[in-house]
Formats: sequence, C-alpha cells, structure tokens
Amino acid sequence: FHSMSSGKTESAENAWGTSIDYLVPVDSSYDTSAPKYLEEVRFEKEQLRQILVEKFSGITLGEDFTTWININSVSDSGTVLSAMVGDFKVSGNDIREALGLRSACFDVSYDGETAVIQTKGFGHGVGMSQYGANAMASDGKNWREILEHYYPDCKIEK
Repeated sequence: FHSMSSGKTESAENAWGTSIDYLVPVDSSYDTSAPKYLEEVRFEKEQLRQILVEKFSGITLGEDFTTWININSVSDSGTVLSAMVGDFKVSGNDIREALGLRSACFDVSYDGETAVIQTKGFGHGVGMSQYGANAMASDGKNWREILEHYYPDCKIEK
C-alpha cells in the first residue's frame, strides 16, 4: 500500500530498481482530488545549503542556488528518476529523503531567495493507493475489482 499516488501509480522498477510484473503503473486519478494531494515546501537559501551539504557529504554547490537541484528525468507517473544536486547525480528518492518530502514526485521553482518544492501524492506510489481504493469502493466497486485494477494480470485464488 501507499497512501496516495500522483494520479498514476509507479512501477516497482522506477521506485526500487527491480521490475515486478504486477507492480506496474495504473490510473489512480481519484488521488488527484485527495486532501493534501499537492503540498508545497519552502526552503530558504541558507537552510537548503545546510541540508544539502549535510545529507550529501562532499557535494559542491555553485553560487547560483537555482542550480543546486536540477531534475534530469521523470517517469510517466511523475516520479523524479534522476537529478543533479550540485555536482552529485542522485535519485528523486534521495532528494525526497534528504528534504523530508511527501513523495519523489516533485517540481522545484524559486521565489527570490527561497526554493519552492511542490510534491504530488504521498509515499512511494507503487501498488494500491489507499485513497484510490477507498474512492473506488465508494463508487460501488467490490474488493475483487479494486485488486484487479491495482494489480493487473494477477489471479485471485483460494
């Protein structure tokens, strides 16, 4: 389980580096209407410098703090797959953990001397969304339909 996806669940391969047949992206658009689906976190320039230097030992950050976090690639589900933090190549999950973000599905923008990070969803985004499953149940879907939606090509057996 994860709490809430970005609107499409993430593959196990993108989240953890290992492909699992039934943990593939599926639509979970109910999640986009969840409370706190979008969350904004703000870091003052010096606060961001302290965190990045502490979390990524040996990192070199340039003078222009708008270059400290650069997203290189993003999955179809919106998860940041690779990014540069200063001169280090990292994963979105590395940044998520370092900055205490709700998910690795995020964008970075700047407001004066402040970095603004907007996250989508909550958790790793793999598998069944608790919010999406609850919304499907409220729409009259049964447990079997919900499981078959979130875990495609799986057989439910006794």
